[in-house]
Amino acid sequence: MTKRFVITGCGRSGTTYIAKLLSQLGCECTHEQYFTGSTPSTARGALARLGLHKLAWPTPAIGEAAWEAAPWLPLLADDTLVFHQFRHPLEFIRSRQKKGWVHGRFRSHHLRQFPRMNKQRFAELPLAEQTDWLARFWIDWNALVEKHSRGKEYLSYRVEDFDLPRLLDMLQRVNFPHDPEQIARTFEALPRNVNTRGEKRQDITLDLLSKPRRAQLAEAAARYGYSL
Repeated sequence: MTKRFVITGCGRSGTTYIAKLLSQLGCECTHEQYFTGSTPSTARGALARLGLHKLAWPTPAIGEAAWEAAPWLPLLADDTLVFHQFRHPLEFIRSRQKKGWVHGRFRSHHLRQFPRMNKQRFAELPLAEQTDWLARFWIDWNALVEKHSRGKEYLSYRVEDFDLPRLLDMLQRVNFPHDPEQIARTFEALPRNVNTRGEKRQDITLDLLSKPRRAQLAEAAARYGYSL
């Protein structure tokens, strides 16, 4: 029987690409359709928090890819697989800065150390301060994913390392029947930049961070296989 799965992380990490790839293979994976706003559903979210209901997105989707899923992982069925997808922190910072600080209220609600700043307020901050907040978010949100994945089958990987063997492993883990040759053809044909728009600021570097923040980011990144 095919297992439900969620792909999450801190956003701007290639989840659009992975969701589209899986869906093209017939392993239907929605992208940021269920986990949006402050709760997937006010009524269902309340019942889930009371332990009376398990959260689950509507069929026929097998999976859901969304950075917003992180806070709700404990409320999913225990047999839900969690795929934790990372992107190099500097590339995340540049990409998130370009898109802006959207869903600020949601971020601060689940990470209390973050102020309730909106996109405009964030854009008005000095670039070094923007970079600092984004570095903190990369550290803290990925830690939140790890914390909330406890008790579930969990697999973490860097999107830069995502290759055909990793794709085949994911399909096997969710018990999705597949033809490896067909998978290989689709994998090679789909471009990876399906959600890339505009130019990122190359003047955003890790040198903008204070020494303590850079050390904190380097320590977290090393745990996930990145060297800063």
